[in-house]
Amino acid sequence: PVWGQGFVGDRRMVVAIIDTGIDYTHPDLAANIYTNPNEVAGNGVDDDNNGIVDDVHGASFVEGSGTGNGLDDHNHGTHCAGTIGAVGNDGTGISGVN
Repeated sequence: PVWGQGFVGDRRMVVAIIDTGIDYTHPDLAANIYTNPNEVAGNGVDDDNNGIVDDVHGASFVEGSGTGNGLDDHNHGTHCAGTIGAVGNDGTGISGVN
């Protein structure tokens, strides 16, 4: 598809948010959060061999930590992610542009 046509709501669209993390449990985001299919959550192993253990829903690189926990600790990244990918027409919060 041409950019701007055929992408709204398309699950093939993956967007990276480089910010304070994302609350991937947020009710307006949970259904649309990317899940790394090559990583097993909570097993303490780097299953996909990318150097980050348990990076199921992103990672944190604060101060070079490189941990698999990308959970937002300042809410800004969650806000930005919601602007892009919040579930639409669910009666909760906002609708993201995709």
